[in-house]
Amino acid sequence: MRAIDADGHVEESVAMFSRIEPAYRDRRPIPLQFDRDTAYGRYNAVWLIDGAVYPKVVGRGGVTLGTPTLMERAQLKPVSIPAQELTDVGARLRDLDAAGIDKQVVYPTLFLTTTTEDMHLESALFRAYNDFMADAREQSSGRVNFAALVPIRDVPASIEEVRRAKTLGAAAVMLLGMAWDRTLDDDVLCPFYEEVERLDIPVCVHFGWGCPQITALFDTRRSFNSATLPVLMGARSVLTSDLLEAFPKLRFAFLETGSQWLPWMLHQIRRSGRRDPGRYFREGRCYVACEADEDINYLAGLVGEDCFVVASDYPHGDPSHEDNLSAAINARADVPLRLREKILSANPQRLYGL
Repeated sequence: MRAIDADGHVEESVAMFSRIEPAYRDRRPIPLQFDRDTAYGRYNAVWLIDGAVYPKVVGRGGVTLGTPTLMERAQLKPVSIPAQELTDVGARLRDLDAAGIDKQVVYPTLFLTTTTEDMHLESALFRAYNDFMADAREQSSGRVNFAALVPIRDVPASIEEVRRAKTLGAAAVMLLGMAWDRTLDDDVLCPFYEEVERLDIPVCVHFGWGCPQITALFDTRRSFNSATLPVLMGARSVLTSDLLEAFPKLRFAFLETGSQWLPWMLHQIRRSGRRDPGRYFREGRCYVACEADEDINYLAGLVGEDCFVVASDYPHGDPSHEDNLSAAINARADVPLRLREKILSANPQRLYGL
C-alpha cells in the first residue's frame, strides 16, 4: 500500500525568493552564514528580513528552524540540500519512493513563525512561496502537493490569495494556531472561512510560532511550548465556537502536535456543558495527525477511525519526524489493518481531496 504523507516540509531557498515581485526584490530574504563557534552552534545561518533575523535560536522569543540550508544543521542531514529545498524535485521524489510514499503535502519551514510586521511584504513573500510550490507540484506530476500560505492579518488579501492558490493546485491552506494576536474563531476571519468553504479546501493548523506575544515568553532551547501551545489554542477555538456550525462544509486539521491531547481537550469541553466536539472528528470535519507510537486504538475509540492522518515531517529532524511512516504504522500489529489503511491513505486523501 502506497502512503500519503500528510505533512512534509520544504526548506526555503534563494531560488524560492528570487520569484518575489520586482517591487519587493530589494527586500527579499537574504541568507547569512557565520562561524560555528557561536551560541547558534550548528544553526549557524539565518534569513535577514527587514532587519530582523530568522531563526532566532538564542534566548526568549527564539524559534528553532532548519533554514536556510547554509547552516551546518541542514548540511548534516541525511537528505540532500536540493531535496530539502525542492530545487531538485526529482531528488525529493526518489526519497519519497524509498520511503514508500505516493504523495506528500508540503508545509513551510521559515514561515512556521511570524516574520515581518509589514503585511504587504508578507503577502509578497507568500505569493513567491505559493508560486514556487505550484511549480514543484507540476514538476512532480502531482506527487508533491502543498498547503498555501496567506497573510491572515489582511483578510481581503487572504481571500484573494487563497483563490489564486486554488487555481495553482493547492491542496490546503495553512494557518498557525493563532492569527498573530487573534484566535482562530475571531469574527474578523469569517469572510475568509466562507471563501475557503466555497473553494472546498481544508484549513490546516500547523505547529508553529503563530503569536509573537506567546513566542516572546519562551526560550525555545528549553521547550517547544511557544510552538505547540498555539495549536491547542487553535483547536479549542475551533471546537468551542460556532465556526463548524456556521460553515458546515469547512474542514480543519491539526498537525504536528500528536493526538494525545485530544482526550483531555474533549473532556474539558464536555465538562463545560458544550455540545460534543468529538462528532466533528467522527463526521470527517476535523482531522488530526497521530504519531505511530501513540495509543491509536484508544484514540479511535473516542473519535472514530476517519479523522487520523500521519506525517513524516521530512526533512525536519525534531521529535515529530518519522523516517518511514508506512513501515512505522504497519508495524503496529495491534492496530486493525482497516484502520492502518485509513491512516495511511483514505483519510489524508479525503482531507486534501487528492
